[in-house]
Amino acid sequence: MKVLHISEYAQGGLATYIKTLFSYDGKDNIENYLLVSEYKSDHQWNIPSDKVNYYHYKRGLKDILPAMYAIQKHIAKLQPDIIYIHSTWAGVLARFPYLFRKKNVRVLYNAHGWSFLRDTSGWKKWIYALIEWGLSLTTDAIINVSDYEYQSAMNYGLFKSKLIVIHSGISSKEDCNEVCFEVNTNKINLLFVGRFDPQKGIDYLLKEIKKCKRKDIHLYVIGDNVVSDGMGIQAINNDRVTFLGWISHDDVAAYYKACDAVIMPSRWEAFGLVAIEAMKYMKPVIVSDRGALPELVKDKVNGYVFSMDENKSLGYILENLSREKLHALGEKARQVFEEYFTDQHMLKETIEVYKNATSKSFTF
Repeated sequence: MKVLHISEYAQGGLATYIKTLFSYDGKDNIENYLLVSEYKSDHQWNIPSDKVNYYHYKRGLKDILPAMYAIQKHIAKLQPDIIYIHSTWAGVLARFPYLFRKKNVRVLYNAHGWSFLRDTSGWKKWIYALIEWGLSLTTDAIINVSDYEYQSAMNYGLFKSKLIVIHSGISSKEDCNEVCFEVNTNKINLLFVGRFDPQKGIDYLLKEIKKCKRKDIHLYVIGDNVVSDGMGIQAINNDRVTFLGWISHDDVAAYYKACDAVIMPSRWEAFGLVAIEAMKYMKPVIVSDRGALPELVKDKVNGYVFSMDENKSLGYILENLSREKLHALGEKARQVFEEYFTDQHMLKETIEVYKNATSKSFTF
């Protein structure tokens, strides 16, 4: 069974997701192949070079048609049994031609975060949903990474019969890179990991940390401003916050291990990969009540959930943190990770979709 993974800008969490799927390459007669944009995509895949191909594309009108042609040409050459499309723009580039031509391949699609759930005007959300509905006509199965995504897709009119939920998962093997990172053990050390954009809520978090009356809480921030939709956050260290910039994903384990808890003040999240990475390293997670985050973190079980709409909700949690309680929540967080969010769970469910899609009695 040949599975061709198609993406646009494959980097960060998306690249990690695809690499996880490739860890099953060669098993059960499944052969994975990859086609991604040469621009803004990871070029270190650790998979055979003959299974990775790039097409010329930089987001803009002039490159849309050439990219569609390049993708269809590669599909015709490889003749896969399944194409698995990752992310919104790749969904447009790979599926749009099938509205006008015969489709002789099974098409799976994962938006990795619906465009109509982003923080934008209502009329734009409905336009995005209409486009997704039209393209879904060419799609055999749509994989959602959370129940939140699944329910939102149904609310916006996508076909229930095509929707599947497969929670994202990561390897349970701990990274062993020897990175020296020390914190003040007399303080409660919190960690934020992510882009400085409105979605991730770093602006909200910095204001809450500044208002917090406790002097024994310190926030470490991994990330930076982004070109588009950036918050313009000034990364200036002080006695409450330390900005670390971007840290290699291979090295970030040391930072998870050193801190007492991870905090995610997101305004929306289709899933929340940082949360399960934190739980993997026995760290509780403090999350907002937005998007899929309450699916991953249960209040006072494996972390804390605060309301973005209540001014003092996060502040109350910060004022009442204790290292002992965080340690106990961290132990439970690891149990939750092992039960629901390992790569083995994700792979098992994904392989079942592959087999179902290529069976003679195809049905979802």
